[in-house]
Amino acid sequence: MVAIPKDASTIILMRDVNRSGAGLEFLMLRRHTKSSFLPGAYVFPGGTVEVADCVNQVEEICHGLTFRQARNIIDGASPLEKALGFFVAAIREAFEEAGVLLAYRQCPDLIAISEEQKARFARYRRQVREDPFSFLAIMQREGLKLATDRLFYFAHWITPEIMPIRFDTRFFVAVAPPNQEALYDALETTDSRWVTPQEVVEEHKKGQLNVAFPTLCNVRALAEFSSVEEVIASTQGKEVPAIQPLKTMMKFG
Repeated sequence: MVAIPKDASTIILMRDVNRSGAGLEFLMLRRHTKSSFLPGAYVFPGGTVEVADCVNQVEEICHGLTFRQARNIIDGASPLEKALGFFVAAIREAFEEAGVLLAYRQCPDLIAISEEQKARFARYRRQVREDPFSFLAIMQREGLKLATDRLFYFAHWITPEIMPIRFDTRFFVAVAPPNQEALYDALETTDSRWVTPQEVVEEHKKGQLNVAFPTLCNVRALAEFSSVEEVIASTQGKEVPAIQPLKTMMKFG
């Protein structure tokens, strides 16, 4: 029996670097070796789109993106709320897995989490991991708006039918908040790295980095750009086809 793919979102958090020959780098997390999906692999933050990401009230906490505007970007998402849910899930997962929150207290500046606030936001992070519905309440309590206008649709991958666990995943790119520190959660993920596309490709080629095929393809695509600005510009008016690789292409490690 063919498994039905679960809707999922992945976010590629990027920043420019000044090292010679390196244009940009992005955050990758190492999945726990006991994970049922891609154990030990380095991935971008992401996960399943939850019911909580698609409730009517989430539109109220999203800046610069409505249900209908999201539907124009995520073509075919149904019901209407699901399209915006992909964006919300990407931001929520980045907060859960990496401790990075793409949100505004006062637009256009992304929030900075001060030393005095770190304990409170660490507690929020645990709450959201245990109950995705708490994310909406936390944003409302803090007076925050999700920076959904800062996410740009980059790729769409569907796990092949031969796989026992399947995901229908939308990949987004976004500039990482400059005043926040990324940190793996030590539960689902056991390491975090800022790495350039060239470093990922080289280490994977040497067998030093376990990276799933879809992740590696997106890394290679990012290697074509010399800056974060170029990546974001490439998404404007871009058609994003669904890609479902064959079994022979699904090689890890």
